[in-house]
Amino acid sequence: MTWSNPYLVHEPPLATQMSWDLAANGMLYVGYDLDGNSKPDFYTLRIVVRSFFAKEPPNVMASYFPENIVFFVNYGSSNFYYVAAREPMFYAADVNEDGHWDLIYKDVSEDGINGNETFYDSPSGMFSANIANF
Repeated sequence: MTWSNPYLVHEPPLATQMSWDLAANGMLYVGYDLDGNSKPDFYTLRIVVRSFFAKEPPNVMASYFPENIVFFVNYGSSNFYYVAAREPMFYAADVNEDGHWDLIYKDVSEDGINGNETFYDSPSGMFSANIANF
């Protein structure tokens, strides 16, 4: 818990992510396992600022976008790249690890966890809007 908001934690190192994918809204989400049971329970969502095919290797592409995070899918002779914002816009928690997000916090400034994040939604209905009063 951080700043009295349950389940809002700093993003773990990207190298520890379990999975990543694109959400239906086009944002890139990354899943992490915070409790070590091999089930994702914490997610970050970032805006994708560019996406494209290229033959250059990932380390070269990453050097072209030093202020962003670069993800890619290998298609043999070329890769499809997703260039995402460095800091997440949303943080989500799947408290009971049932595959449905229970809490979403928004960081409108996209400046990392620093206390200005606000409760956004509880898609599972587990929490209500008065979560901010915890």
